[in-house]
Amino acid sequence: MAGVKAQRERTIALLRSISESDWERIIVPRWRVREVAGHLVSSDEGTLTGRVLTVGFTRRGDEAMSKIEVWNDKQAARWADRPIPEILKGLEVWARRIERLSVVIPAGLAKRVMPTPFGRVSLSWLASLRIFDEWVHMEDLRRVFGIQADDAPPSVLPIARQIQAGIPVQTFPRVPADASGKVSLAFSDIDLPTLGIDLGLRRYGYGLDAPEARITAPTAALAMVAARRDPWQDAEAAGALKVEGDRQTADAFLEALLLV
Repeated sequence: MAGVKAQRERTIALLRSISESDWERIIVPRWRVREVAGHLVSSDEGTLTGRVLTVGFTRRGDEAMSKIEVWNDKQAARWADRPIPEILKGLEVWARRIERLSVVIPAGLAKRVMPTPFGRVSLSWLASLRIFDEWVHMEDLRRVFGIQADDAPPSVLPIARQIQAGIPVQTFPRVPADASGKVSLAFSDIDLPTLGIDLGLRRYGYGLDAPEARITAPTAALAMVAARRDPWQDAEAAGALKVEGDRQTADAFLEALLLV
């Protein structure tokens, strides 16, 4: 929750730094700055009301995400054209409400796995996904306005952790059935142990021996690949992502890597 609070503070500071006319700029397809900010507020609303956890329930993960995207569009539109001070206040108010709720949730309950539209994950996992989603949207904004990436270690540490935690939930289901080999994944800017991924057994963890492929990247670069903002081939060509060892194994993992 400290990471959630810190990310929201950075988000509000960034939004306060742009002009009123900048709020009309398109950041991602169909969404201006207004819709992006509205999405962040409505996501908090949906979390506290429980709607975000029920709207996408389906046995097929791709259908779940499609339903969530439709819901996100509708909810973002509810906030998008309100006065800017009201949107900023909404970001502050709903974040505080989530923070207050987190205080009364027992740690054991927060870690307990439960069914959600994203699969069987914990409340802690969902909280980290919130940080990831918000950080990515602010990177979208930074890119449009030519602002330097928010890649300071305190900002991207929870992003790196969520990339690791998201692999079994959203990446493994996308790995081809006939894929095999072991991959090691390391962040070049964050002091986290190297993660090992066995594509054939769909297992992962620290200390995997003798990987056939090794992938190393700064957290920000890998996050934008996982969020499908940048093709991994472009990140590698730009030198932001380094691949060593067996190409087929590395390519199979990078092609499947997804966190949304």
